Amino acid sequence: MPELWKRLLPDWAHPDHPILQYELAQRRLGGSRWKSALQLFLLGLLLGGGGYLYARATSIDAGVENLADFLWRCLYFPSLLIQTATVLAGLAFGMGSVAADRSRQTWDSLRVTEFGAGMTLRARWAGILYRLRAPIIALLLTRLLLGFGMTVNLTAFGGGYLRVLSNSILDASSGLWIALPMVVLLMTVQTLLPLVTVGAAGAFGILISVAVKQGLFAITIQLVLSFTIVAAVAGGLFAVTSALGGGLTASDELLFLLFLGYSGFADGGMLLTNLGSLGAVWKMLPQGAYLSIGLPLILALEAFSIDGCLGLAIRLSEQGE
Repeated sequence: MPELWKRLLPDWAHPDHPILQYELAQRRLGGSRWKSALQLFLLGLLLGGGGYLYARATSIDAGVENLADFLWRCLYFPSLLIQTATVLAGLAFGMGSVAADRSRQTWDSLRVTEFGAGMTLRARWAGILYRLRAPIIALLLTRLLLGFGMTVNLTAFGGGYLRVLSNSILDASSGLWIALPMVVLLMTVQTLLPLVTVGAAGAFGILISVAVKQGLFAITIQLVLSFTIVAAVAGGLFAVTSALGGGLTASDELLFLLFLGYSGFADGGMLLTNLGSLGAVWKMLPQGAYLSIGLPLILALEAFSIDGCLGLAIRLSEQGE
């Protein structure tokens, strides 16, 4: 198995690569495993405590709805908060990846080493994910829990929930064969989207750190981007909530783009991991089921953007200051 991973992973991602070992060693302060475990524990408390407070504030009654729906309602907003904060942290870590070397005047000598800027920047991108491993794990575990709850709902009552959901697409006989793979694809994508989104934010931050040499200008860009991300998440949440409540009037095409953009770039498809909200979207939009196809395309776009940002950053670094 280790040999298979070595063949699949690029050279810079091998655990025994000297550049990657050096970058990770920079992050491995004393007791880092215990610190990561403590961070994960605190994030778990934040998710659980935030969900409990939200349930109390909004008077969500666990006895009225099934357990999966209850968990989704409680965990949605705390998870969205942690995910947005993690994306902002990935952007900030990426934008600070070269600034320290420039301030120490070691960036030029680092670029002309045996491995050059390419290996260094890619290893630093991996280091960003390593530094954010605690919130990433918390987000992935939450997504797996919500996906498991959705699976339980799908299999309940002999697949009755899925039959009701399939009526939003086509007639009950043929719609069932479309609804099931759409839901399975959706559950897979929503698990991967947070990780890829954080990685894309880190890669974009690295590109800016290489391209922008003035510290004050870089800080201004970071503040503008951070405000834009928060505004997009908050504005998207308000828009999709209004649309589901009937308070937003727009064409089907615009609503489809709204839900696709929000699910792909803001909440990572978490809105659609509940059969109630998923069914509402499918019932409201004739093409709502195709969100399960659009989200994998966004996932692929973000994955390609990671490689593109890192590749462009490497080319800019090799051109010199």
